[in-house]
Amino acid sequence: MSIRSEVTRWERFLDQNDGIEFVWLQYITYSATAIVQIMPVDRFTKLIQDGQSLPITKAIYHLLPGDVLADGALPSGACYLKPDLSSLYRQRGPNSHRAVVMTSSLDSDGKPLAECARSRLDTLVHLLMEQSGYCPLVGFEMEVVFLRRVRRDGKVVGYEAPSTNHSVFSMTSDDKQALDLIEEVARALLEAGVTLEKFHAESAPGQWEFVLPKDTPVIAADTLLKARAIISDVAEKYDMRATMHPRLFPTTAGSGMHSHISVNPIDDSRDLVGAEQFFAGIIEHFPAVLAFNLAHDASYNRVQSGTWSGGEYAAWGWENKEMPLRRITTNRFEVKLLDGLANPYLALCGMLAAGIDGLRRNLPLTGGDCQTASGLLSGAEREALGIKTPLPKSLTASLDALEADKEMRGLVGSAIVSNYLGVKRGEVRHFKGLGDEETKNYLISKY
Repeated sequence: MSIRSEVTRWERFLDQNDGIEFVWLQYITYSATAIVQIMPVDRFTKLIQDGQSLPITKAIYHLLPGDVLADGALPSGACYLKPDLSSLYRQRGPNSHRAVVMTSSLDSDGKPLAECARSRLDTLVHLLMEQSGYCPLVGFEMEVVFLRRVRRDGKVVGYEAPSTNHSVFSMTSDDKQALDLIEEVARALLEAGVTLEKFHAESAPGQWEFVLPKDTPVIAADTLLKARAIISDVAEKYDMRATMHPRLFPTTAGSGMHSHISVNPIDDSRDLVGAEQFFAGIIEHFPAVLAFNLAHDASYNRVQSGTWSGGEYAAWGWENKEMPLRRITTNRFEVKLLDGLANPYLALCGMLAAGIDGLRRNLPLTGGDCQTASGLLSGAEREALGIKTPLPKSLTASLDALEADKEMRGLVGSAIVSNYLGVKRGEVRHFKGLGDEETKNYLISKY
């Protein structure tokens, strides 16, 4: 896009959003946390007029909790944040003087940085379209738990669940008391341009689901992150914490960030065989894919039967909510083993890379149709369905699978994979030094 058209888009945004004072340039790290650089509106206007990007240290790609560098990482080097004005939105309520824009990272030559997952996702989308003639669309379902803060002497010392008079699709008296918050979330999303499909009560205490619109992968991930920020901001107004912690309560279902992926022919004359090959690639590479999708050891509490999260084997089934791949139409699946601790750009990079490999190798779709939880089948029954790959039960096992998967490393990109492995292995060591409750509270506060 030319500088002139960028300037025109920015001027149009300002005309439609009077009173903007500051602009947040936001980037999502490998740990799925947002880093923010803030500019006064006039300085950001000049940045756009000059066609510039914002320099920032490359250390952002190597930071562990506590802002410690991962082993082997250097504190030197710079990259450049390039704002994508198509992602602009205005924060709501008392923060309405702020605009937020997502960024990608460039190198010193103005090319996409090899470590940038957002840029790589865009590259993989185009690669899929050029090599196969199929266009991917993605829509996310967010499961969020709203928690009350527990204070002692004015300090937050923990979190507690609201009443348990709540269940999937319910509308109890307690649910109705929560509607002021939930409906304000919905209004805020709609005002920010998020075409909310629907929302409803979910299974765990205080848990609600918000179904976001489908779009191309990068836009879908941008929308997801916008929605997460808006939900968190609205919850703060009610002194609540909105968290996507993957499993807060051991006796109830956890929270996922389920992804609906469809593979659609660009040419109407093309059949849907390629769609099956795409999803066969995800089945084939599922252990490595989970390194991105389930990005913390806490996420693996959902890799089991009976929790509506996907089960224990790489498998699929028609409308089966105990499968990691729930098939909805011939060319559309829901990926259930994905949660809010994942960087969505990285997760989609992993799934598209696996799908592209499936298309390149013309892989047949095996591992289904499974009618029940795969963990409840006998070995002979799994063998008859072609279900052969158990899923990792820890982040370390998933990271080892990613490191060993040559095809995935090549398609996702060696710079991304090597840096991601370093960061995530450093995180594993970090959290081993914390107690369960300390880790839980940290994740609630971050995600």
